[in-house]
Amino acid sequence: MTYFKNQFTTLLIYILLLFTGSVLTMLKVTGSSYFIILTIAAIIATGLMVYLTQKSSPNNIEEQTSTSDKIKWIIIGTVGALVIQIGISLIEELVLHHSIASANTTQLLTLVTAYPYYFIYVLICAPIMEEIVFRRLFFSNLITLTNVYWAGIISAAFFAFMHQDTRFAIYVGMGLWFAFVYYKSKNIYISAASHLIMNTIVVIASFFI
Repeated sequence: MTYFKNQFTTLLIYILLLFTGSVLTMLKVTGSSYFIILTIAAIIATGLMVYLTQKSSPNNIEEQTSTSDKIKWIIIGTVGALVIQIGISLIEELVLHHSIASANTTQLLTLVTAYPYYFIYVLICAPIMEEIVFRRLFFSNLITLTNVYWAGIISAAFFAFMHQDTRFAIYVGMGLWFAFVYYKSKNIYISAASHLIMNTIVVIASFFI
């Protein structure tokens, strides 16, 4: 299987997962059954996407990195993401007088509280899939078509748009930062780990705020 066929299949899997919820709604599947099926679908999709990533590695960005470099960049990626998120939130609240409440995060917290197993999708599967799609697929390919700066901006805009949240600037900032982490660390799993840890910290903190 060629590199581009792998990428096309990866994107197709992601799109199919996004439509799974709509299909379940059309079939009138609701409540616990809905979220169990969605979670299982996400686990399968993530496994397939990781498999395809392994089959098509490395790309034009990726290189072998040492364990110490991996740990260093995971820490940098996580801390940087939290700092950027807090910084943009403060600017929006103090300067622009926008609410710092995220409709997306609030909804996810409600769902995870009602269906605890759904955290597997939200906190584990989602960040891994998003890094593979928006950073490894879009960002890395856009570099060859434009340059690293435009690739970062365009892929971050896609990332923010897909979240359908009022906190657009936050998601653009996160998209740019994780693209930077991926580009510098040369390992998609490092940006995925940073994304995953950041999401977990934000969700846990949200329960106490």
